[in-house]
Amino acid sequence: MSDVNIEPLFDVLIKPRWADQDSMGHINHVQYFRYLEEARVEWLEQAGFGMGGGADEFGLIMAAVGLNFRREWHHPGLLRAKAWVMRIGNSSFSLKQSLYSEDDNELVADGESTLVCVNREHRPIPLPESARDHLQAHLLAP
Repeated sequence: MSDVNIEPLFDVLIKPRWADQDSMGHINHVQYFRYLEEARVEWLEQAGFGMGGGADEFGLIMAAVGLNFRREWHHPGLLRAKAWVMRIGNSSFSLKQSLYSEDDNELVADGESTLVCVNREHRPIPLPESARDHLQAHLLAP
Protein backbone atom coordinates (compact mmCIF):
# COMPACT_ATOMS: atom_id res chain seq x y z
CA MET A 1 0.00 0.00 0.00
CA SER A 2 1.20 3.51 -0.76
CA ASP A 3 2.79 4.87 2.42
CA VAL A 4 3.07 8.46 1.23
CA ASN A 5 0.63 11.04 2.58
CA ILE A 6 1.57 13.82 0.13
CA GLU A 7 -0.59 13.93 -3.01
CA PRO A 8 1.35 12.31 -5.87
CA LEU A 9 2.65 14.35 -8.77
CA PHE A 10 0.84 11.85 -10.95
CA ASP A 11 -1.35 8.80 -10.43
CA VAL A 12 -1.92 7.06 -13.77
CA LEU A 13 -3.59 3.71 -14.39
CA ILE A 14 -1.55 1.54 -16.79
CA LYS A 15 -2.96 -1.39 -18.73
CA PRO A 16 -0.17 -3.91 -19.48
CA ARG A 17 -0.41 -5.52 -22.88
CA TRP A 18 -0.38 -9.27 -23.38
CA ALA A 19 2.82 -8.88 -25.45
CA ASP A 20 4.56 -7.25 -22.44
CA GLN A 21 4.96 -10.70 -20.87
CA ASP A 22 8.16 -12.68 -21.23
CA SER A 23 8.70 -16.41 -21.64
CA MET A 24 8.30 -16.86 -17.86
CA GLY A 25 4.71 -15.59 -18.08
CA HIS A 26 5.18 -12.34 -16.16
CA ILE A 27 5.56 -8.74 -17.27
CA ASN A 28 9.13 -8.21 -18.45
CA HIS A 29 11.10 -5.84 -16.19
CA VAL A 30 11.94 -3.50 -19.09
CA GLN A 31 8.23 -2.75 -19.49
CA TYR A 32 8.12 -1.18 -16.02
CA PHE A 33 10.39 1.62 -17.27
CA ARG A 34 8.04 2.13 -20.23
CA TYR A 35 4.98 2.28 -17.96
CA LEU A 36 6.59 4.97 -15.81
CA GLU A 37 7.66 6.87 -18.92
CA GLU A 38 4.08 6.71 -20.22
CA ALA A 39 2.81 8.14 -16.92
CA ARG A 40 5.50 10.89 -16.85
CA VAL A 41 4.70 11.95 -20.42
CA GLU A 42 0.99 12.15 -19.60
CA TRP A 43 1.81 14.27 -16.55
CA LEU A 44 4.15 16.55 -18.54
CA GLU A 45 1.48 17.15 -21.15
CA GLN A 46 -1.21 17.88 -18.55
CA ALA A 47 1.09 20.16 -16.55
CA GLY A 48 2.08 22.09 -19.69
CA PHE A 49 5.78 21.32 -19.33
CA GLY A 50 7.91 21.22 -22.46
CA MET A 51 8.85 23.22 -25.47
CA GLY A 52 5.81 25.41 -25.89
CA GLY A 53 7.13 28.47 -27.65
CA GLY A 54 6.60 30.91 -24.76
CA ALA A 55 8.93 32.92 -22.56
CA ASP A 56 9.19 30.00 -20.14
CA GLU A 57 10.16 27.63 -22.95
CA PHE A 58 12.00 24.59 -21.63
CA GLY A 59 12.15 20.83 -21.91
CA LEU A 60 12.99 18.01 -19.53
CA ILE A 61 15.45 15.22 -20.19
CA MET A 62 16.08 12.11 -18.13
CA ALA A 63 19.49 12.19 -16.41
CA ALA A 64 19.16 9.06 -14.26
CA VAL A 65 16.65 6.32 -13.54
CA GLY A 66 16.62 3.21 -11.39
CA LEU A 67 14.05 0.67 -10.24
CA ASN A 68 13.75 -1.99 -7.58
CA PHE A 69 11.58 -4.90 -8.67
CA ARG A 70 9.47 -5.91 -5.66
CA ARG A 71 7.21 -8.57 -7.17
CA GLU A 72 6.20 -10.20 -10.43
CA TRP A 73 3.20 -8.88 -12.29
CA HIS A 74 0.97 -10.62 -14.81
CA HIS A 75 -1.29 -9.58 -17.67
CA PRO A 76 -4.11 -8.46 -17.54
CA GLY A 77 -3.67 -6.90 -14.09
CA LEU A 78 -3.75 -3.10 -14.13
CA LEU A 79 -0.93 -1.12 -12.55
CA ARG A 80 -1.02 2.29 -10.89
CA ALA A 81 2.00 4.52 -11.69
CA LYS A 82 2.72 7.22 -9.11
CA ALA A 83 5.45 9.74 -8.43
CA TRP A 84 6.43 12.24 -5.77
CA VAL A 85 9.14 14.89 -5.78
CA MET A 86 12.14 14.02 -3.62
CA ARG A 87 14.43 16.96 -4.36
CA ILE A 88 14.29 20.22 -6.30
CA GLY A 89 17.60 21.69 -7.45
CA ASN A 90 18.48 24.69 -9.57
CA SER A 91 17.94 23.00 -12.95
CA SER A 92 16.93 19.47 -11.96
CA PHE A 93 14.59 17.52 -9.72
CA SER A 94 14.36 13.94 -8.50
CA LEU A 95 11.28 11.78 -8.35
CA LYS A 96 10.32 8.77 -6.27
CA GLN A 97 8.41 6.62 -8.76
CA SER A 98 6.34 3.56 -7.91
CA LEU A 99 4.16 0.98 -9.57
CA TYR A 100 1.34 -0.46 -7.46
CA SER A 101 -1.50 -2.86 -8.00
CA GLU A 102 -4.67 -1.13 -9.20
CA ASP A 103 -6.09 -1.14 -5.64
CA ASP A 104 -2.86 0.38 -4.24
CA ASN A 105 -2.32 -2.62 -1.91
CA GLU A 106 0.74 -4.20 -3.54
CA LEU A 107 4.02 -2.46 -4.36
CA VAL A 108 5.32 -3.93 -7.62
CA ALA A 109 8.35 -1.70 -8.29
CA ASP A 110 9.84 1.52 -6.99
CA GLY A 111 12.85 3.70 -7.63
CA GLU A 112 14.18 7.13 -8.36
CA SER A 113 14.67 9.26 -11.44
CA THR A 114 16.27 12.64 -12.05
CA LEU A 115 15.11 15.05 -14.75
CA VAL A 116 16.99 18.13 -15.93
CA CYS A 117 15.44 21.31 -17.29
CA VAL A 118 17.02 22.25 -20.65
CA ASN A 119 16.69 24.79 -23.42
CA ARG A 120 16.33 23.97 -27.14
CA GLU A 121 20.09 23.34 -27.36
CA HIS A 122 19.73 20.77 -24.53
CA ARG A 123 21.78 22.92 -22.15
CA PRO A 124 20.70 22.98 -18.50
CA ILE A 125 18.75 26.05 -17.46
CA PRO A 126 17.14 26.99 -14.14
CA LEU A 127 13.68 25.55 -13.51
CA PRO A 128 11.05 28.21 -14.24
CA GLU A 129 9.23 29.45 -11.13
CA SER A 130 5.94 28.02 -12.42
CA ALA A 131 7.50 24.54 -12.66
CA ARG A 132 9.21 24.93 -9.29
CA ASP A 133 5.90 25.89 -7.64
CA HIS A 134 4.14 22.93 -9.25
CA LEU A 135 6.84 20.51 -8.05
CA GLN A 136 6.97 22.02 -4.55
CA ALA A 137 3.34 21.02 -3.95
CA HIS A 138 4.34 17.34 -4.27
CA LEU A 139 7.66 17.46 -2.38
CA LEU A 140 8.21 14.74 0.22
CA ALA A 141 9.64 15.78 3.54
CA PRO A 142 13.38 15.04 3.87
